[in-house]
Amino acid sequence: MNIGIEQIDEMRKRTNCSYQEAKELLEKHDGNLIEAIVEFEKNHGSKQKSTSSEKKNGNFGKKVKDLIQKGFITRFVIEKEENTILNIPINILILAVIITMPLIWIYPIIFIAIYFMGYKIRIRKEEGQEVDINELVDGLGNKVRTATDKMREKTAAKDQNSNQNEGTNKDQEIKSDDEKKEDGYNEIIIK
Repeated sequence: MNIGIEQIDEMRKRTNCSYQEAKELLEKHDGNLIEAIVEFEKNHGSKQKSTSSEKKNGNFGKKVKDLIQKGFITRFVIEKEENTILNIPINILILAVIITMPLIWIYPIIFIAIYFMGYKIRIRKEEGQEVDINELVDGLGNKVRTATDKMREKTAAKDQNSNQNEGTNKDQEIKSDDEKKEDGYNEIIIK
């Protein structure tokens, strides 16, 4: 019997089999699509398409479940002088933030107040790892201080050099354009 491409395509669409396999099964069953599909399912397990989508959904569900479990293991901790003030799972913290979303502006204020009052804010991961938020903020503050100190030093050095050069510039005449280009400067001096 001569099997048409339409029948093969229909068989492939319903079973996700190869062209060769679809053609062979349809020829074996004289073009009867239903019998070919039934035999394919017997040979390859029933509903191959649905099992692959179930696997995808199962993987997503497993990932969500793992993420939720990790959120209950990971803790948000606030301490002061080795006394624990707050110790809650991250999931509860996220839920509280979502519920109080209209008041989201207050969280940075609370965070800054807690930090300056000397409380330690930590995120404890599973296996005892800790992320000390205070250390992160202190490190960031130190980097900002270092950068501003360097900027002040550069500004002070420039001011000192300009004060020294100001005295010598008064005594000298304005350099010609060629001399300025040789120095590597393009200056405009107003006296």
